[in-house]
Amino acid sequence: MLAAPGRDKAHELCFGSIESSDIGPDYTVCCNPPGVARREHWRATHELAAQANSDLVLVLEDDCLVNKHILYNCRTWKWPRDRLYAAGWLYSPGGLFGGRDVWYTKDTEWYGTVGVLYKRSELPRLIDRAMRYMQDQGTNAWDLAMARAILCGGRRLRVHGPPLVEHLYKCPSALSHKHNYWFGSTRGQFRARWKRPNGCQNRLRR
Repeated sequence: MLAAPGRDKAHELCFGSIESSDIGPDYTVCCNPPGVARREHWRATHELAAQANSDLVLVLEDDCLVNKHILYNCRTWKWPRDRLYAAGWLYSPGGLFGGRDVWYTKDTEWYGTVGVLYKRSELPRLIDRAMRYMQDQGTNAWDLAMARAILCGGRRLRVHGPPLVEHLYKCPSALSHKHNYWFGSTRGQFRARWKRPNGCQNRLRR
């Protein structure tokens, strides 16, 4: 989990949601250390994720709520087996696509990395591309940078439907962003107890 200090209310809600899901207490919180730039902390967190011993790795931000069966739903999602799949947005920013499960093909810059299921083998290349983008643009917009890294790198980005992650848009942003219901949530499409029926098993070892 990518986390920032001083977000007690968000952390209380977020960690409680995770621990009441099928993730339980088995997750790692990477909190931004004092004196480390946010962009460098983002890189370090994703580099740690790239060292996981699983084919897929879930990276969450610290202002989310998660589906009760999130690991099961990730394991049984068929799209990570696609040879061009690089990552899947488990959050649907602004409720785009009406909660449907689709490939994202509209633009090369797209926001909302609140919950992303990465193909671990793709992460080193994606991190490098995203860091170059942020450095070139002088920005910490790692969500735009990651979407661009995926789509400009010849890989595919899938949006999970229904969303398995909701954004706590009412909690203050660590980057001072101004969020609202219309652009900072799934607009009611998140389903906390949704479970994929008769899914095919995929590999996501913890």
